[in-house]
Amino acid sequence: MSIEEDSIQPEVVMAMAGASAPPLSPSEYGLLSPPPDLCVACGHSHQLEENHEYLYTDEVDDDLVCHICLQALIRPLDTPCGHTYCQECLTSFLLESDFCPVCRTPLMLQSCRKPSLLVHKLLDKLTVACPFTDFCTDTMARGEVADHIKSR
Repeated sequence: MSIEEDSIQPEVVMAMAGASAPPLSPSEYGLLSPPPDLCVACGHSHQLEENHEYLYTDEVDDDLVCHICLQALIRPLDTPCGHTYCQECLTSFLLESDFCPVCRTPLMLQSCRKPSLLVHKLLDKLTVACPFTDFCTDTMARGEVADHIKSR
């Protein structure tokens, strides 16, 4: 075999291998599992310090909505004055201010507590759509989204 043939042969082999190989399935392309830049909990692209994003199928009860971001609560925190906010929202708000966003009572993040288990259960029961609407039309409880993403 000549030197010229040696330099051509790998290209020919690659072309032949590509032509004879069966097409990749969607799962081999990674279409059914979230790309690495998507959150494994909610399936959306957001910064680590930002809240998860969900596609709610029904209107969320006002008692389960954060009064800062106006979305359903994510990692909620109760204030001593009785209001509940997303942890990320309240943390960001308190970097600029030192009072409750609703009643303006003086507030420090250290005085806030996680809400009761009941609040978490209610939030986990909210119905959401699969974040991969191009590939999946399933709806599920918000608390089941992470498992749904893993199983896709």
